[in-house]
Amino acid sequence: GLITGGCESGVLQVYNVAQLLAGQNALVAQQEKHQGAVRSLDYNPFQHNLVASGASESEIFIWDLNNTAVPMSPGAKVTPHEDVQGLAWNRQVQHILASVFPSRCVIWDLRKNEPIIKLSDTQSRIRWRVAQWHPDVATQLWLASEEDQSPTVQLWDLRYATAPAKTFQIHQRGVLGLTWCSKDHDLVASCGKDNRIICWNQNTEDPNGEVLSELATTNQWNFDVAWCPRNPALIAGSSFDGNVTIYSIHGGVHQQVQTSNKIADSFPGMENIGHEPSQSVPLQSHGPVSNDLKRPPRWMRRPAGACFGFGGKLVTFNGNSRTVTVNQVVTDPELMERSNQLERVLNEGNFIEYCYQADDTANKFKKYVVDGPKNEDSNAVDGLSDQMAGLSRVSLQF
Repeated sequence: GLITGGCESGVLQVYNVAQLLAGQNALVAQQEKHQGAVRSLDYNPFQHNLVASGASESEIFIWDLNNTAVPMSPGAKVTPHEDVQGLAWNRQVQHILASVFPSRCVIWDLRKNEPIIKLSDTQSRIRWRVAQWHPDVATQLWLASEEDQSPTVQLWDLRYATAPAKTFQIHQRGVLGLTWCSKDHDLVASCGKDNRIICWNQNTEDPNGEVLSELATTNQWNFDVAWCPRNPALIAGSSFDGNVTIYSIHGGVHQQVQTSNKIADSFPGMENIGHEPSQSVPLQSHGPVSNDLKRPPRWMRRPAGACFGFGGKLVTFNGNSRTVTVNQVVTDPELMERSNQLERVLNEGNFIEYCYQADDTANKFKKYVVDGPKNEDSNAVDGLSDQMAGLSRVSLQF
């Protein structure tokens, strides 16, 4: 695989993962096309060789990792020029790209090389930071605001783009990161300036949102959060102190490691200052970093189930319906007796005797079938088989 990174100097770097793990020179490509710091990157979910990058001055490039020499632009720069805060490829339509600016969101159609719609909220004091497309509905888009006075997450539908369809206020301060669970589309994880990482249910009408679990309360802002694509129980958070922490939505505790003060390490004679209580930030050595979810996620639910009850009742259900079905199981005593008899014959090996008993009530065809095992002469058995097939013995010469 490949890892793409954007730098503050406007440089885009591509690394080979296998060579990186082997300790070799893993740099595959390096380009300096952006005029300012690269603030956002996103891989195309349909064509994995395409990467979108956004920088300052409304600069957006589409890179082909097979040939990074000449990037493509989705269209003319949006004016007035602003920093590109986030990029998001549509999960249903491969040529649709969303770009997030502080005051608006521009949707691009790469087939036309032009923007097709611009979203803006003039009623609220917002400063958008991140965008996420709905994984099921191609025209729906989540936008999160980093403004402390309006830390909202809005759901926009491009078919009715005059106002947001839903508005949630999950965090107490600005939202910096948002990610969708690929295994359960009701679950969304977000992080913000209130130092919290929250897992919440987006499929609700509650304006405050249905918070399912508060994964962490840290001492630093988490500027990004990502759901593990292979193990949906794991969430990674990146904080401004340079750490990446892995959290589990299943709950539990983990040990936080207190790193040494970097200022005290760099400047001799400042060790005592760095360890004074007034200068240090308190950290919990042990403690819960996540709470259990209030409801089980989709991948842990039973897809179907059945249970027997009194009086021959059978209760069944499945995950695709809210209906519970109750069936009456009818038992045939004669069928049960014949089944038990056949099982005894198979265990004891009394096939000839069983055939004699079945011969009394059999019709003409069944007689041929059950009479076969009674004939010990192989020629007689072969002749019986020919009679059943309607054949007669003839001499064949070649």
